[in-house]
Amino acid sequence: MVLLCGVAALSSCKKQNGTDPIDIEQHYKMVYMLGAAPGKWDSADPLPMEATDDQDIFQYQIDLVRSAENKLIKFTVSVDTWDKAKFLIPATVEDGQSYAYLKEGVNQLKLVQAVPKADNPDEYTVDDYFFGLDKGMSGTYLLKVNPVKLTLDATRLSTIDEPEIREWEEGRVYMVGDASPAGWDISQPTLMDKNGNIHTYKGILKTGELKFPTKYDWGGPTYMAPEADTEISKAGIKDGQVLYTETGNPDQKWKVVDEGTYEIDLDTENLTINVKFIQ
Repeated sequence: MVLLCGVAALSSCKKQNGTDPIDIEQHYKMVYMLGAAPGKWDSADPLPMEATDDQDIFQYQIDLVRSAENKLIKFTVSVDTWDKAKFLIPATVEDGQSYAYLKEGVNQLKLVQAVPKADNPDEYTVDDYFFGLDKGMSGTYLLKVNPVKLTLDATRLSTIDEPEIREWEEGRVYMVGDASPAGWDISQPTLMDKNGNIHTYKGILKTGELKFPTKYDWGGPTYMAPEADTEISKAGIKDGQVLYTETGNPDQKWKVVDEGTYEIDLDTENLTINVKFIQ
């Protein structure tokens, strides 16, 4: 019988006798960081942590500031495309959220990798979970990751003042896109005024794209254009129909072609939109 050990991830293979189970010691050469805090979202270009005297512990000192989306940091043990990389993410997340609150002390991790969808092997899915912060917990942290024991040890070294965050509100509609005042910041999109099922925005629109999410989540419920690049201009709107999607797809956005001041009325019951150019 021949036993082979992978050089990159497996440091040794032990077999005490012919009947004992094989004990494989697995070690990683590096752990990397991804998310808003390190400013790295591409798993093919992550931020490396620092090796320590313990071959299984990697550390990094970093400023973490609470945000509305709260996708601050997660980890990977490989540098590869998202469908091939191996991620270290929170073992559990907050109810209805894609993040876990980072706590001081030991946080549990789990190792995940993208898997093909059962109904379409050409498409993949993976838990896209991050660590975020509870209110008042922004600060400079020393993070120590042990990818073997699947732990993240967090020590807050100092505090950081948090920016004022507008919390997400149930039943409200928001605007996002480079035509809107918020740009593409899904964590703080432009809030529309609400009067029953009519949601109104009156103000400047720049040339660019526009859509209307109801959560701070790219994959959440969104009001979309009936067709991609449906135009908004000085003449109003080309098509006053609205497409509602629970998942943010298909990603069909309106296209503002004339910059100026507009009034937009979105009717979420009848799925219609009225646009008036003011000046």
